[in-house]
Amino acid sequence: MFFFEIVEAKNGQPRMEPQPWRSFLDGIATAQPHERVVQSGDDRLVGVVDPANPADHLQLAKITGEVPHQLDHSNGTIEALQVAVGKDVVHVTTICFLEFGNIIGTLHGGFSAPRVSAITKWLNGVGLPCGEVALKPVIHARAREKLNRIEAVSEFTVRLEGAPADTISALRASSEVGDSLQRVGRRHPDTDITLTMKVPRRGGRLSRIRRNRALTELRRDVLEFIPDLDEWVDESGVVRDVNGRVAIRDPHRQSLQYEPLDFLAHRITAQCDVPIGFTDGRSVDLGFAVNAVFDAAADHRQELEDAVRPGG
Repeated sequence: MFFFEIVEAKNGQPRMEPQPWRSFLDGIATAQPHERVVQSGDDRLVGVVDPANPADHLQLAKITGEVPHQLDHSNGTIEALQVAVGKDVVHVTTICFLEFGNIIGTLHGGFSAPRVSAITKWLNGVGLPCGEVALKPVIHARAREKLNRIEAVSEFTVRLEGAPADTISALRASSEVGDSLQRVGRRHPDTDITLTMKVPRRGGRLSRIRRNRALTELRRDVLEFIPDLDEWVDESGVVRDVNGRVAIRDPHRQSLQYEPLDFLAHRITAQCDVPIGFTDGRSVDLGFAVNAVFDAAADHRQELEDAVRPGG
């Protein structure tokens, strides 16, 4: 489950005044089916609001044109699933609009359900009164401030899990670290990948000048990778661990002191155990998903409000 802030799609991604999301959802609920469809490559994205559920929510369905198969237990045969005319098999992501800060919470109904780039494309495709938007991961206010105070990085490790075809290769990367991981992942899509960069400790082969330069360069590479990481976590599900040892600027200390840092813990993400009774074995029950997102938002309300407060 992930939380995003809806911001303007401009340089710097400025925040917006609170938007009338209820009115937007009411419009989607009454729109004709073709008015709720946005083409995304070979897929079609369709937004649906359940009129029986009063919560400010949206179900974003991805129609892939795939023909799934079914197993006949009576004779042990596998055959194409017969879908009635006018119906499609879809992958669904639940999107809930919170009452403050232009924040949405999302819960993917399965690995193939729409991710952040698809959600952004659909919102901009159907058109919003506020203009084109972007989605920014909601970051703990304290964690963001901590990231901004990193003086040096002595060690950095990223662990990616093997994923279905095209997952890693489809990810965009603008940093050197991200580009390197992307290229390796594209060549070895079924392989778990661990990248570790480490500056030798004092007293090793590096002079003090060379070591300080290496610590600064590694800090630069790590901070440039963070935007790629934000997208990868939400898009792929293949990121397993991102850890490092960093020196945080502290005016009360005369020398740098290194401490471990979990770079994934800076995002406000709720881990939900979905009872098996609320699933079909592969995807989350849609009614349960709405409740799960709003329950998580209530649990994290103070953190979410602090994260989007001016200056946060």
